[in-house]
Amino acid sequence: MEHITKISKTKGDLSDSSFRRQYWTEYGRELLTGAKIVGVEYLSTTDTEVLDWNSIPVLLTLKKDGKTFYVFPSCDDEGNDGGALFFASTTDPELAKKILPTITK
Repeated sequence: MEHITKISKTKGDLSDSSFRRQYWTEYGRELLTGAKIVGVEYLSTTDTEVLDWNSIPVLLTLKKDGKTFYVFPSCDDEGNDGGALFFASTTDPELAKKILPTITK
């Protein structure tokens, strides 16, 4: 099945690993580039119960183009449980050691 990337409008098949990487990179860029983090907290216990999760991940509140939305890590792309958020840096070795872990109920 043919797909089209969000930014470059490149056509391709998601079974091709190179195109798949480009497709999801552009998808993420369109969603997140220019968004501002306006809040950081952990998901509520109620939210994790609705999701049927045992781990409670960090919840980022973002704003872009006047709209508010939320981002939180999952342990996998099927949403089976909350996940940790790792930091990386090529210029700050201390920042590269940071993590926002999941917490338990």
